[in-house]
Amino acid sequence: MKLTVAKAIVRFLEQAGVEIAAGYNGHGNWAMLDAVEHESNIRGIKTNAEDAAVHLADCYWRVRRKPPLPVVLTTVGPGNMNICAALANAFYESSAMLIIAGAGPTQWFDKGCFEECYRYGPEEFTQVVKPICKKAALVTRPDTALETVVRAYKEAISGRPGPVLVQIPFDIQHTEIEIESIPEAAPWTHIHPAGPSPAGLDKAAELLKASARPLILAGSGIHNALAHDALRVFAEEFQVPVGTSFSGKGALSEAHPLSLGVLDPSGTGQGFRAARECDLLIGVGVRFHDFNTLAWNMYPIPESTKLVHIDVDPIELSRNYPSDVAMVADGRLALEGLARTARRERVAPDKHKPWLDELETWKKEWLGQIEGLIRSEAAPLSNARLLADVSEVIAETDPETSVLFDTGNLLLFAPAFFSARSRFVATNNGHFARMGWGCAGALGARLGNPEHPTVSIVGDGSFMMCGLSISTACEYGIPVIWVILNNRTIGIEREAMDVVYGRSSFCDTRIEETGETWSPDYVKLAESLGIAAKKISSPAALKPAVKAGLTGKQPLLLDVDIDPADPGYRNALLPIPIRWDQPPVMNPDEWVKGILPEQEE
Repeated sequence: MKLTVAKAIVRFLEQAGVEIAAGYNGHGNWAMLDAVEHESNIRGIKTNAEDAAVHLADCYWRVRRKPPLPVVLTTVGPGNMNICAALANAFYESSAMLIIAGAGPTQWFDKGCFEECYRYGPEEFTQVVKPICKKAALVTRPDTALETVVRAYKEAISGRPGPVLVQIPFDIQHTEIEIESIPEAAPWTHIHPAGPSPAGLDKAAELLKASARPLILAGSGIHNALAHDALRVFAEEFQVPVGTSFSGKGALSEAHPLSLGVLDPSGTGQGFRAARECDLLIGVGVRFHDFNTLAWNMYPIPESTKLVHIDVDPIELSRNYPSDVAMVADGRLALEGLARTARRERVAPDKHKPWLDELETWKKEWLGQIEGLIRSEAAPLSNARLLADVSEVIAETDPETSVLFDTGNLLLFAPAFFSARSRFVATNNGHFARMGWGCAGALGARLGNPEHPTVSIVGDGSFMMCGLSISTACEYGIPVIWVILNNRTIGIEREAMDVVYGRSSFCDTRIEETGETWSPDYVKLAESLGIAAKKISSPAALKPAVKAGLTGKQPLLLDVDIDPADPGYRNALLPIPIRWDQPPVMNPDEWVKGILPEQEE
């Protein structure tokens, strides 16, 4: 049969089970848009910017973590370039998607046709994005276009998942090709995940058997492997406490007795202490970066803590800490294999009871310390009170609500004060932290987890970046709740600058002439975009408003007054080198006391 390249690709995507394709119209992708809307049952979502489509796809993947892929459709020139920050965010958070980008006609390549990326070679947009996606390919022949898309689909979901981009010129999209049949997706795209090394499992089990204070650190790799049950079963059988990275939050319900919450300088008190006191750390699907390790000083590795590091991507193994065992493996298969090996080695769970008792004491102490923060009646609200209240309402109403934490001050509060009860929790603070990700991302989360509500918690600075994307919720009837933390400043940056310089710059939103702080009227803005909205100025008003949103059927925006002077919550200060020739003082005890290492003049 004969089909245009665009129609053949869309038929393959439909046969592969693709449910949504998001994007924006431009002359470079007309054939793809036409085929999706008029030749398929794939639901097309017209976002109001290309980066919003990528954020939507990113969060659609995160609540599902399995095929079918979300698809993004972009056009030429600035339409393609608009995705770069969002694409990098998805890449570094391992979110799989297929992006089909437009290009001008091949006959005009290197002529500098309208919006071509040409000066150093014919149409080089793929060169721009290769460092920030899993793979980028430019189709140059109509007879190989479909095959290229099939391989891209496979690449996106195999191994460490991530975004893959295929750029298809305008004339190739419209060219008819002869094909016998549309390829079945499964034989080409289903690849069994990597299993753990038997020798590595043996060594890991030996270390666990010898350990008195073991600790599991679960990262976002647990989510991508859908290893939640395997993690819970392993922890319960061998009585090993579990902490998560912020990106891995929800890998184990934080109501579980073995959960320590997030292990982070801004995580729970018991989790932070456990990280510093464990004698064996089993890291599964986790990166060790500066923010979640106190600049690689939170874990005493290798001095007094041994490390078993498991990740599907070998590039992350032993990157910043030396490992006693480093295994390339899928998180679920590794935990199931380690459980079998530990049973064979007769690892005794009861010997961990003194450790668990100590952790429980630390937990009670920490809960007593934060009681005043999470029950504060101050208005404007504190970040801790807001997050604790939203957490409680979600736990009471629907624990499987999708919850997104945008970047900014939430990095200092959400790890500790929001108690995750399910795996449907995500943040973009794992690495790239593009501001405003949760505004459009919430749309994808609701489409991917449609039977449960979606709540996006976002600072006012982040909302100003991508907030207009909420209009898509009105157009398509997607019920999402956005909670704006409105403090009229970039809080996390202002506080850090005040510590380092004694003053801040470019942080506060003010009227220059008068110096008074200013904020848009987010309620009026939302209402002008067809979204119901409410102003929240007191703690008592928050829970009922969130409850109404969770049980309602319409999108809702809550503009919450937050105290701009609310200090960031930290178990310790992050030491950042200020002078290139002087590393920070290597004294974690000072940081734990909240003392910034002094720098010489």
